[in-house]
Amino acid sequence: MEAGKVIKLNVIRESDIGYLLSDKYHEEEILLHYNDCGDNKPSVDDKVDAFLYFDHKKRLAATLLTPKITVFDCGWVEVIDVVNFGVFLDIGIRKDVLLSKDDLPLDLDLWPQIGDKLYAYLENDKDKALLIKLATHSDFLDIKKEAPKELYGKKIMVKVYKLGSEGMNVVTDENYLGFIHHTEYKKEVRLGAEIEARVINVKDNGEINLSLIPQKEIAINDDTVTILNYLNSHLGKMPLGDASSPDEIKALLGISKAAFKRAMGNLMKNHKVVQNQDKKITSLK
Repeated sequence: MEAGKVIKLNVIRESDIGYLLSDKYHEEEILLHYNDCGDNKPSVDDKVDAFLYFDHKKRLAATLLTPKITVFDCGWVEVIDVVNFGVFLDIGIRKDVLLSKDDLPLDLDLWPQIGDKLYAYLENDKDKALLIKLATHSDFLDIKKEAPKELYGKKIMVKVYKLGSEGMNVVTDENYLGFIHHTEYKKEVRLGAEIEARVINVKDNGEINLSLIPQKEIAINDDTVTILNYLNSHLGKMPLGDASSPDEIKALLGISKAAFKRAMGNLMKNHKVVQNQDKKITSLK
């Protein structure tokens, strides 16, 4: 009999604190405390589906409470405490289970917070303990749904389930799997956080790429590149400025005056360009 599994056991007798359970071989007796019965009070000779776990003294114990995860099954579990050696999660029984710091980011700011939910499963540790293990990408493939092409360009809520050097893996409530490349955000987001992101690609396999960079900011960046390219190819000068007409700007750069002014504001703020006094000529600084 192993911790982390739900197995069928026989109620062989009752004690002053609960029931003693055993399998058909009667090789080991396991305590089912009254507090672990929930609303299901068994009788001697009943057969019960019991979940096995280690109590605070590392003894094998049983509960009739339904666990959210097992050593076989992944599920969403909530963070209920954060300590210096990891985070504890509620798996649906009386005892909370640890996700070790060894399975968490080195940066403590990227650890999940109380109330965050993680998709995980249980591992039976050799030191008589159950531990939480984070689900892998292949585990998510078991619940994956293909995202519709209509999702392109929309903002959606996603949950961060993995952090890596290349970016963040995320999942939606609909079980669409996504990825946010590190070039598509300015600041890394903590594990377990729920964030809003914009869909920038729906791949043929039904997975999505997303961005945390505001669309307006992307446009500004593109327009600043257009302006800088012109300046660099024309000896650092451009016959345009904030006072130029929309037609002049459109004819020379192919962008609107509003977009031009936003990009110019960004360039001047970063001390890359200056305008002459009448704001009709721009030069590299």
